[in-house]
Formats: sequence, C-alpha cells, structure tokens
Amino acid sequence: MGEYRRLQDGFELAAHQAYAGVARRLDQNESVLSAIDALLLSREPFDAPALSAFSREMLPRYQQLYAIEFFRNVTAENRASFLREMETRFGETFYIRDFDVMGKRSWQPAPVRQQSLVVSMIEPDLPAASPVFGYDVLGDPHFAPALRKVLLSGQKVSSRPFDLYDGGGRAYMLMQPLFRQSAAESRRTSVKRELAGVVALVVFCDKLLQLPVDQSLPGSLDLSLLPKEGDGSEPLYERLHRFAEHDWWPVVTRLELRLPLNSEAQPFVLGVAQDVRLNDLALLPLLLRELFITLLLAAGGLIYKQRMALRRERSQADEELFLQSERASVTLSAIHDGVLILRQDRCIEMANPMALQLVEMPSEEVLGQPCHEVFRLLGELASEFAEDPISECFRTGLSVELPERMQLTTARGKVHFVEGGVAPLLSRDGVLIGVVCALRDMGPLRQRTAEALEASETRVKEHLEKLSHVARLHTMGEMASGIAHELNQPLTAISNYCQAAMQLLDGVEDVPPQVNSALKLAVAQAGRAGEIIKRLRALVSKRAIETRLIDVNQVVGNCMFLVEYDLRERGIEVVQLLSGYSIPVMADSIQLEQVVLNLLSNAMDALKDEPAMKRHVIVHTRREGKKGILEVRDTGRGITPDLLEVLFHPFFSTKPHGMGLGLSICQTIVEQYGGLISAENIPASGACFHIELPLALQAERQLT
Repeated sequence: MGEYRRLQDGFELAAHQAYAGVARRLDQNESVLSAIDALLLSREPFDAPALSAFSREMLPRYQQLYAIEFFRNVTAENRASFLREMETRFGETFYIRDFDVMGKRSWQPAPVRQQSLVVSMIEPDLPAASPVFGYDVLGDPHFAPALRKVLLSGQKVSSRPFDLYDGGGRAYMLMQPLFRQSAAESRRTSVKRELAGVVALVVFCDKLLQLPVDQSLPGSLDLSLLPKEGDGSEPLYERLHRFAEHDWWPVVTRLELRLPLNSEAQPFVLGVAQDVRLNDLALLPLLLRELFITLLLAAGGLIYKQRMALRRERSQADEELFLQSERASVTLSAIHDGVLILRQDRCIEMANPMALQLVEMPSEEVLGQPCHEVFRLLGELASEFAEDPISECFRTGLSVELPERMQLTTARGKVHFVEGGVAPLLSRDGVLIGVVCALRDMGPLRQRTAEALEASETRVKEHLEKLSHVARLHTMGEMASGIAHELNQPLTAISNYCQAAMQLLDGVEDVPPQVNSALKLAVAQAGRAGEIIKRLRALVSKRAIETRLIDVNQVVGNCMFLVEYDLRERGIEVVQLLSGYSIPVMADSIQLEQVVLNLLSNAMDALKDEPAMKRHVIVHTRREGKKGILEVRDTGRGITPDLLEVLFHPFFSTKPHGMGLGLSICQTIVEQYGGLISAENIPASGACFHIELPLALQAERQLT
C-alpha cells in the first residue's frame, strides 16, 4: 500500500503541473481575443489588414494556435457588395459555400440566407486553406449553435471540436464578435451596435495538451479534454503518450484524475491518466520466479496445442483440397466459355459443358481424342500461312491470345467465330505438361450487340422526332397567334371607320342607297374576318400534351445527351450543379426538353466569340420551398438592359436570321404549367435564365 501511495502522490503532482500548463494556454487564447477586440475597437471602418498583421505576429508566440480566422457578417443588404469585393480580391467568380464539416465534407453552393458569417480572412494564408474562403460557418449545423450564442451574448464562446480541413488533427474554435462601435459609446448614444463579424481562434487540441518541456513530467501521462456536463461524458479529444521501452510491462492499475478548468468561455475538464505497470513497483524478483514457472507450464501447453493444431491443419487441408476441386468443377460447368485441357500429345483430357456445346459432340466422343479431329482454329480470310495458336503455345511455352475473327470449325463442318486464348499448363518443376484452351462463342454476343445498338438508335431517333414535331407545332402556334394579333387591330379599325362613315351619312341628303349598303357589307365582312381570326387563335392554342410526373434533373440529363456533340465541337465546358434530391413537376417532358435545349442553344451562340478558356455553361437545379428552380448560365457578354424588357416578345430576335419565336415559345410552355421564366445579367459572369416550376410533391408521394 505504501508503494501504491507513493505512485499516487507523484501522479497527482504531475497532473496538477499539467493542469497549470493547459490553464495557462487557455488564458493565452482569451488574452489574444481581448487584444484583437482592443486593437479594432477604435478603428472605423473595420481594419482587416491590421487584424491580419496582428494575427501573423501572435501565431508564432503561441504553439496551440493553429490559425486565426475572421467571419464577415453578410446580410441580404450587403451580399452583392461583399461578393464584388471578394471577386476583386481573388480575381475570379466568388461563391458563398457550405461544407458540412461533420457530414459529407464536400463543397456545395450555399443558398441565399438572411444572415451569413463567411470566412474572409485566414492567417496563416496558406494555399491549402484557399478553399475555405467563402465558407458560410453560420450555415453549418455543427457551428451554428455556438455562433448564435456568440451573437446573442456578445461574449467569447468555444465551439465543439472538429477535424481540420487538411486532415492535420482535431481543433476547436474560440470565437468573439466584433462590432463597429464600442459598448461604452453605444450606452452614451443609445445607438444599436453594428456587427462587423466574428473573429475565431482555431485551437489545435494536440498542442493545447502538450506537456510543458521545462518541467520534468513523466512521459507516460495521457491527457484528454472533456465537457463539463458530467463525469460520464465521452472525451472531446485524447492525447495519449508515446510508446516507451517499459510499456511492454503488464499494467497493474490505472490512475485517473479529472480537473475542471476555470474558463467560462472554454468550459472543459482536463482528464489526466497514467498506467501503473509492474516495473513501477518493487516486486521484480518475486515476479521473475513466478514468470519462470508460468513459462514452463505454458511451454508444455504450447507443445500439446501445436500437435493438436497440426492434426486440425491436416484435416482442414484435405477439406480445402476437396472444396477447391469441387469449386473448380462447378465453375467450369457454370461459365459461358468453353474450356479444354490438352495433354502433351495434344489429346483432349477435359472439356466443360460449354466446350462440348461449342464442338457439338458428346463427351465420350471428345475425351481422349486428338484436338485436330474434334475442331480446328483458322483465321478468317487468311492470305498467308499462320501457325495454329495451340501449336504456337506448345512450341513457345507462352500464353497465346487468339487474333480477331478467329474461326472454330467443328468435325461436322459448322463454323463459329470465337475469341479467347491458349495458356501453358506447367508442372511444379516448370515443365510443360499440356495447355488450356479458353474459347468464347462470339455469335450470340454480336447478335445482342447489334440488336441493342439498333434499339438505341431507334430510341434516339424517335426522341429527336418528337422534339422536332413539338418545336414545329409551337412555332406554327406562335406565328399564327402573332399574325392573328397583328391582323385583328386593322380589322377593328376598318369596322370602326365604316360605322363612323355611316353615322356621318345619316344627316346628308341625296345619298345613294348603294353607299349605305356597301358600308354595312364592309362592317359585316370585317366582323366575319375577326371571327375567323378568333377561331384560328383558339385552334392553335389547343395543342395536345402529355402531362405526367417528371424529374427536372432527368430532363437536364436527356438534353445534355442530345447536345453533347455540339458542346464538344464548340469547345464549351458544362458544369452541372444538379440537386441531390429529385425535382418532381407535372409537365410534358418533350416540351420541357424543348425549353432547356433552346436555352442551351442560346448559351452556345452567346459563347461563340469568347476565348476557348472562357466558354462555360452552368446548369443548376435546386428546391426552394414549394418550387423547383432551373438556371442556365453562360460566361458570355450578357444582355443589354434595353433588350431585357423585350426579350420574350414574339418576333424579336438579336440574331441576323432568327425568327424571334424561341424565347416566346419557352415562356408559353413554362407559364402553361404555372411557372415563371426570367432573364438577368450576372456581374462579370454573363447571362442567367431562371425558371420556376411548382413542385408536385403530393404526386411524387403517391407514386412512391
């Protein structure tokens, strides 16, 4: 007991020394945040370079600090200016993104939120950390609770630990909000403080728990960080000691101690543990004697076990040999390749069922017969003498692959096209004792391939014919509707003028009756022409459509397949940012494909004068509430503001030989299904066409 007490006292002393070192580093973390707050308190506007310079000065001083980051407060009001500022800074299109640090750990475009806290500064600014710029930390469920607590309290708050982006270990963030106006000034002026952002220290857990070098602490201490919720909590991070020479000794007991750290912002408990091993106690002579006796008994038991193991291994080897033989027999019977084994005298020793089917002979007529009496391998339309593949394998002792269009001629004269090879069969000493022929009948495969190719070409042709037919119908409808609209106005004017002339002639004497009769007939004929035009518009507007539940993602995939050749020929790269969820809508798939193909065609035309490196089309689908969104963007020169207002008018076109009906047809189709289509310019990125369609969620649930 006295020896154990001595070890326990030494452990508690070392634990409190380690506790002092960790507590000092926690105080250093909070001091750095306080210094940053004091540095930027009086600076207006927010001084990002000063924060970067101060961070570069602080990081080398404190080993536990992995990085210092600043999350810019981005709201709906300043989102556009923030994106322009970051695009100017990085020289390329800048996106606000989500990462899901505890989930898939993949970058995704972030939706527009009322408030975001976006990473806009990282020190040290290493190339490996460049993907983190634009990360909306407030949108990550792992960090959101701590950040909301920061914004609500205005105090320092630490996050839950997480894995670093570069895989360098685990860390946590100590965060503090930064306001553009000091708290004292806010109380004097009664003005609400404006949030500039949140500054965060990324604290490296391993360095935080590193034992002080200036104190002679035992290297066998295991340190861990635990939350303050209770003693039964799982550790947030563990730093185990390195393996030492004495660690091979058995463990007698384990000493453990938990010390709460006095920091409200970093509410952790320091766990300290140490294994007490046999060599730590003064019991070595007794243990050595007991160990010697134990080794003798163990040696006797080991010899007995080895003999029993040899018996079991022999039995298992016999069983495995049987199973291998059975597996080989079943495999050869099940595969669709013909396999024949030839002895050194070139007689057939074994043939599986597929080989017998290939040579069209029973096994009793095949086994033991010379191979050239059962089948022959000849090249198709060979113009010169070629060595038989079986003879070549026997001569060289190497595997021989059958050339293309090799013919197998059976003894009954039937010809099969085959592929495969001939491999040597060697003895344990490396002596050639035979060959193995593996032959596959290519006739059924060729037939299936031709049928599949023909069916695929038929489906593509029918799909293109449907698209072309629908496009012609829509074009005819839009033209007829536009012509009807244009003719209806002058017809109305003719009718009005004739009626006015009749009223003027009522007070005039000696008017020939033929004049009034002619005017009445002109009014009647104008009315009749108007009715004909009205029926024409009604006729072209009643087109038969097949409305059913479709997925917008599938529509985009069909269109990409149809325009793949045109995109490749024009050197245009397509980026598909498709939703991970289906986007169900009730519509005609052919009509929606016509809309997407029209937008893709316009995007390709807009990129024809751009350099090859700047030809990009982005297709983005997503869900927003009860709406499905489809966006088609290009990196061209955009649309001038005066053209945006008339872009969807019939017969308006910016192309020299365009009819001006494409976008008008797109608008008609989208609005037919209760949707909207609009166009806008993306700053420094070209034009964007935006389509909204109501989601058919109820129909999707009924279908599934």
